[in-house]
Amino acid sequence: MKKALAIIAGIFTFLFGLTFGVYWFNLDMKLVRFVYDKLGPHYDNLEKDRRL
Repeated sequence: MKKALAIIAGIFTFLFGLTFGVYWFNLDMKLVRFVYDKLGPHYDNLEKDRRL
């Protein structure tokens, strides 16, 4: 029983550290910016339809 609780506590500690690292280094917004920069030229080259 203690071994299972230790494993669960270790998993929670690892996940907390992982999410804290994402928050601390703002990795979610860096990923969004990377994807935005890669997709930007594709959408800039699409034909625009201005009729509403």
